[in-house]
Amino acid sequence: MTNPSVHSSDLSSLPQSDQDAIGATLISLMMGFRERDASKLVNVYSDDADWVNAFGTEKQGASQIVDYLKGLFADANFDAGNLKAPPDVKIRVLTPNVVLVSAHLQVEGQKTIDGTTIDVRDNFSLRVLLREPTGEWRIVSEMYNDANQERTYEAP
Repeated sequence: MTNPSVHSSDLSSLPQSDQDAIGATLISLMMGFRERDASKLVNVYSDDADWVNAFGTEKQGASQIVDYLKGLFADANFDAGNLKAPPDVKIRVLTPNVVLVSAHLQVEGQKTIDGTTIDVRDNFSLRVLLREPTGEWRIVSEMYNDANQERTYEAP
């Protein structure tokens, strides 16, 4: 992940220290995924965070999430994928202590367990960040979703 484009309409409503702390959390997340280094994610998730990936795997709490990501990052099928372009990130301040971060990215060349190549994963993610009493911002909920190519409804 390189230089995500960030759209933020009201992040500036928060004190600079909170903006910096949110940025540090998101950069740690981005670098951990880019470098396939789960150790960079140790302080990203809260102890009671909930997490679900696009394939339905669910984890609870920072240690379960980071342990899972260690295995995922070491997996050749996952590692085969490359970003098609920098992610598009939107940050929305819900309260002075809660921020919503949505992202859209596309990954080319990732493989499934049976070795089949996924041409392009069109991935959307949603994160809820909470301000800790220490001033740090941690992810308390994160969900990934891949867009389906099939359609169930077409708007008139």
